[in-house]
Amino acid sequence: MQAFKTLEGLSLEWTGTHYSKQGDFPDLSTHTVTYETATHCYVTTSGELVGEASYTYEAMDDRMAALIYRPDIYQGRKGVILYAMLDFVQMMDRAIILYQDRPLALANGSFRVVNTPVRPTA
Repeated sequence: MQAFKTLEGLSLEWTGTHYSKQGDFPDLSTHTVTYETATHCYVTTSGELVGEASYTYEAMDDRMAALIYRPDIYQGRKGVILYAMLDFVQMMDRAIILYQDRPLALANGSFRVVNTPVRPTA
């Protein structure tokens, strides 16, 4: 697969592990991110809305893309920024998650395109 020019209108299911001093975030081990617009997305897991974020996406070439998320709230925290690298050949996603300019966690997982789930009400 090649890197997308945009994520708008797509949904990606992520499955993986978070590494932090507090351990994994099992509530996010599998989740779907739906990119409603070119700058806004929401996250669902088990049919529930678990988050919303602004994001910036940029394909670097046919294989790799950079993705920066700014969630409204992440694991109970405001001001979190997630910097991800998407590899569309291996369908892998690796990210560093920062809180107050310090590493909060690392994420390592795979992703796939899925049908867009119905947007749950908050």
